[in-house]
Amino acid sequence: MTVKELFNLVDQIRPNAFTEREKLHFLNTIEGKVYREILEKAEKGAEEFLPFREGDEERELAVPVPYTDIYIYYLAAMIDFYNGDAGRYNDTMVLSNTAWDDYAAYYREKHRPKQTNLFGMIPERS
Repeated sequence: MTVKELFNLVDQIRPNAFTEREKLHFLNTIEGKVYREILEKAEKGAEEFLPFREGDEERELAVPVPYTDIYIYYLAAMIDFYNGDAGRYNDTMVLSNTAWDDYAAYYREKHRPKQTNLFGMIPERS
């Protein structure tokens, strides 16, 4: 899914007055978390996260279909939050967190975690 496809879908689901720049801020928040909390933990993890900027409409998101609900629900929740709709925000964040957990579990199942060498890090007992 591209940034443009995501924004078009979110705008259909949650009509809003937010600018592309504001939605990019929301997107960078969730994409950065995906890199830091999921992708970078794998042995052959992703490269460094490069934030999205204006003009990146055709850039692909890190999380593939069928797990792209992570983005849809998160952006919808941020729209609800900043529109002051706490009830809708809470409901959408439950969906967002569930989508996050589903993708994280899938990714961890398919990718080995980074191994940490603890040699020399544990002090000897006297």
